[in-house]
Amino acid sequence: MLPALGPVLIATLVLAGACSGGDDDDGAAGSSAAGNGGITGASGAGAGGSATPAGSGGGAGNGVGGGGGGSSGSAAAGGGAGGAGGSGGTAGSAGSTAGNAGSAAGVGGSAGSAGSGPTGPGSWTQGKVMPTIRTELAVAELDGKIYVAGGFGGLNAFEVYDPTADSWASLADLPENREHPSLAALRGKIYMMGGGTGSGLGGATDATFEYDPAADAWMPRGLLVHPRYASAAVTLDDHIYLLGGTGQQPQVMQRYDADMDRWEPRAALSVVRDHVAAVVLNGKIYALAGRMGVGSAYTSMEVYDPAMDEWSPGPDMKDGRAGFGAAAIDGRIYVAGGEVLIQPFSVRDSVEELDVAAGTWSFKTKLPGPLHGIGAAALGGKMYVLGGAANPASATPRTGVVNVFQP
Repeated sequence: MLPALGPVLIATLVLAGACSGGDDDDGAAGSSAAGNGGITGASGAGAGGSATPAGSGGGAGNGVGGGGGGSSGSAAAGGGAGGAGGSGGTAGSAGSTAGNAGSAAGVGGSAGSAGSGPTGPGSWTQGKVMPTIRTELAVAELDGKIYVAGGFGGLNAFEVYDPTADSWASLADLPENREHPSLAALRGKIYMMGGGTGSGLGGATDATFEYDPAADAWMPRGLLVHPRYASAAVTLDDHIYLLGGTGQQPQVMQRYDADMDRWEPRAALSVVRDHVAAVVLNGKIYALAGRMGVGSAYTSMEVYDPAMDEWSPGPDMKDGRAGFGAAAIDGRIYVAGGEVLIQPFSVRDSVEELDVAAGTWSFKTKLPGPLHGIGAAALGGKMYVLGGAANPASATPRTGVVNVFQP
């Protein structure tokens, strides 16, 4: 059963038929058993990890390369903390409500509970619903407007949102169908990279297209060095950076030079980060969470220094997540929603804030309802979270709501 959502969100959720195949496109939602009204933490035991009785923590695992600890205690008031992470992993984080603890780590330092985290400061409002209701879309901000491309439910749809007028406009269709694409703005143009063509089978493309708002027209640009799917794109120092996702050599980041119309490889991430989110802050790129397929949901992050062309680890967030939204506002980083493909599969409504100077994460006011496959953008001191779906491992039911977070 879906968690209770706000009346506006429920009104715009669309029960579309699932497509065949892919990781976010098909498959029944995993149910989450509740204890004292909460959602249980998922089990993520590595070799040597073991489940323990309700109310106590799981034992440590010793899985190589980030094996996790044992499953958490569940369905008991004051459930125990998640087990300690195995080699390369981190400890399981606490669950959302009394009686439920988090799961243990997966590959590459992943961790986190299957339930949502506690709430905190901040407030949510809603903007005008998108004309095309979709999930696994891509967004980018340019000149005070938010551009939205592709996704299940709108594979060739391209629209723009004006937050000042709270209005939408339809633009020239995408040159090719896309779900899980990446979008970025550079020199007054919008660039779309990678993604899949709608089969839901996760097939990555290497195409790049440039959109000119003045002409309302698309044109092809230089191909990626490696095809990408479910990646994140950011703009820094007159370049576009594409990182994470799946495809050939998925840890290698790519940088676009508009003068040369050419992509080039840059420093590789320490782990594969499928369904990653990324932001730019203080001249550096932050690669946030993600996963390595089913069975992991990272809390870890990495920070890229373009002057050194190297990545370094950052502070772990509290909830593991993939397929979520992120934005940088007033020197802080915010993450919202996301999916956890650790049994029992779940979708998050939790929101976290990173105080970069202090290196600490804290929970903020939850989303009105759990969502993954969302797009997010920062504009005017607010985080705009667009679209998404409510069921894990599924593109349904999807929403067209524009959720607006004020820290």
